[in-house]
Amino acid sequence: MPHIVKSFDQDLNEIRNVINQMAGNVESQLSYAIQSIEDRDSILARRIIERDIKIDSLYERVLDLSIRLFALRQPMANDLRFVISTNKISADIERIGDQTKNIAKASKWLAEIPISKNVLSISNLSKLVQDSFKRVVNAYNEKDSSKAKKIWLQDTEINKGYDILFRETLTYMLEDPKNIASCSQILSIAKNLERIGDLIQNIAEMIFFIENGRTIPNTLSKVEFQKYRSEKKYTTNISKIYSKSKKIIKKR
Repeated sequence: MPHIVKSFDQDLNEIRNVINQMAGNVESQLSYAIQSIEDRDSILARRIIERDIKIDSLYERVLDLSIRLFALRQPMANDLRFVISTNKISADIERIGDQTKNIAKASKWLAEIPISKNVLSISNLSKLVQDSFKRVVNAYNEKDSSKAKKIWLQDTEINKGYDILFRETLTYMLEDPKNIASCSQILSIAKNLERIGDLIQNIAEMIFFIENGRTIPNTLSKVEFQKYRSEKKYTTNISKIYSKSKKIIKKR
């Protein structure tokens, strides 16, 4: 419902617009970071690192607008929930930008070393993360709490993708020591992508909170929550990988 004071709505919309600018920049940065890995493009990776400052400045803009809104409008109820939650969302988007910068740094290093053709691609995990980020931004703009809840629950898929990549990359490292340098960077990239998934989940929860005033775990039944917890757990067994490595060494 529109406010009696039109400038109040304008202030709220300005915050939304800056959030969308942040999200647009982060989405582009993430896409370019993945491209820099696939193309082994250190120049593109360097540009991504340099452009992170723009995301930081937009984050500062959200904080400034929020402080101004508190000072002039003294928001209450739904408006207060929106402003506080949006600040948290902006912080998570900024941190996604930082994770993307970390990916670009690893990509820059990866471009300078030889990579075995057997080393796994991160494309499956990166697609999951990119798709999830696009959907959470849409959920924010559409004020769709049901979509947000679905995204929150689907974080388990990103965890599974990371788990598979982690396990298989370790196996490549054990099979051939020449893969260690490149695989260690791929593991770093994978961890950053997994962390982005966690931040997307945080954003989804804040969207749900804005619309409902409740957190997602509090809306789940005991059975649903237990199912979610079991699916979220990582399944990689380091001891089994270690045992496998000893067998590989014995064969040599």
